[in-house]
Amino acid sequence: MGINNPEQYESSFRKLFPQGDYWEKQFADPESDVSLFCRAKLPEFIRFRSRMDSLRNESKPQSSVELLDDWERILNGAVLRWLDIKQRQLLLTPKNKNQITRCDVQKIADIFGFDITDVRHPYSPAFFGFNYFGIDRIASPAAWQVIHIYIITKGNDEQAGLFEKSIKEMFLANHIIYFFYNGGNS
Repeated sequence: MGINNPEQYESSFRKLFPQGDYWEKQFADPESDVSLFCRAKLPEFIRFRSRMDSLRNESKPQSSVELLDDWERILNGAVLRWLDIKQRQLLLTPKNKNQITRCDVQKIADIFGFDITDVRHPYSPAFFGFNYFGIDRIASPAAWQVIHIYIITKGNDEQAGLFEKSIKEMFLANHIIYFFYNGGNS
């Protein structure tokens, strides 16, 4: 990717320095401080450029591998090393996803060995019109949404806390989520 030749790096370094006779003399002398500095930093720049794609992937939790433990510790509060990498990346689904479907909830449940039997919205909030207090006339109204999730744990009851935390991280602050385990029987 990019520059492969060390001489090209040296010419690029020169373009970063000010113009003038003093700097030309510094670059003309191979033993000057500036020339020695550029040669000393050259291997680091080449190493950095060769890793640029992987560094870009590490900047996003959904594609991170090397920094996945840190992303999990910061975003989920727990490092889940016993799961495979794809499952761990899936748990770092961002909150700003436009829609969260039952399929998304089931994918998280699959990671913990659970099965979602039902997802219900027990009631719909009533709206009688729009107002001018913080909501545009054309925008959708903001409201609390209650969601009931019915789960069969298949004997993995010890994973319930992490499962709930992962699901709550997917939803927004206006969602109130209730979990009913083993089909609502317990």
